[in-house]
Amino acid sequence: MKRTLILLTATLLLAGLAYLATTYTPPAPDAAERAFGYADTKDIARIFIADREGNQATFERGGPTSWRYNDYPANENAMKNLLQALERLEVQRLPPSAAVPTLVRSLASAGILVQLFDASGNKLRGYYIGGGTNGETGTAAIVEGSNNPYVVHLPMWTGNVRHRFNLRGDEWRSKELYHADPERVTSLSIEYPRQQNKGFRLERSEEGTFQLSPLVRGQAPAREVPRGVAEGILSRYESYYISRWENGDTASIAAARERLPFAIIRLQEVGKAEQVARIFPRYRWPDTPDQTLEAYTALVNDDRDWALLAVETTQPLLLGYDSF
Repeated sequence: MKRTLILLTATLLLAGLAYLATTYTPPAPDAAERAFGYADTKDIARIFIADREGNQATFERGGPTSWRYNDYPANENAMKNLLQALERLEVQRLPPSAAVPTLVRSLASAGILVQLFDASGNKLRGYYIGGGTNGETGTAAIVEGSNNPYVVHLPMWTGNVRHRFNLRGDEWRSKELYHADPERVTSLSIEYPRQQNKGFRLERSEEGTFQLSPLVRGQAPAREVPRGVAEGILSRYESYYISRWENGDTASIAAARERLPFAIIRLQEVGKAEQVARIFPRYRWPDTPDQTLEAYTALVNDDRDWALLAVETTQPLLLGYDSF
């Protein structure tokens, strides 16, 4: 009798365990641990990004490109890609259990911290972006304060989303050097130190007419320029982009400060400080007889920045007095 009771109890216990095994559902992960994308991007007023190497970037709303990076206008395309990631980033899958410790260590040592804040300074999101998975179809990520990493992605897009967060320094800056309104430009002058007879000054009078004068005194008297011609030239400064910032090339910057520029452009617009660009040619083989023009470089923003300029977009700006 006693043996029968023991067998019956064991049978019931096993049946109960089997039932639990087939019906038990593990608790769902905390929703906050899976919260990466923030759909209401209009509520984001500040973005902070930092990596483990000490690189940091702070973005705040405002300025000519709608966002400012460390007090500079932010790069429009970079911000478009970043905001798309901030809005749409979502969990693609859970990593295999065996891979979790490795992912956590990798995120701790090489993750990019991303924090979003509203206008009141409240944190909306905070997480770390890691490296890409095999095949670059997903990216490791983990929410601040969590021990559970995920593989995240952007729906309808394939690739390593980390690239949208890991720009550095001037890569975040807008490449637009000139954003002038021709109707508000009061004067434009271009000086050619080695070809002084080509220098000129184009000036708008109070009546709205344009006067052209050479920079070399006595070369020729000032004369009026048709309004359409003048504004056609000024329209070239409505939206002019550099190729890239090269502020890390300290050797070239130091050399340029010791040389005469090829041209000096001065643009004055109502309500703005005068913009001055000191332009230098860059030759492909500078120390050979073959002086092939590869690009232009320029000291701009009160000589604080060194910019690379494309030949094709810069040459239309480099008019001479005899061009009128």
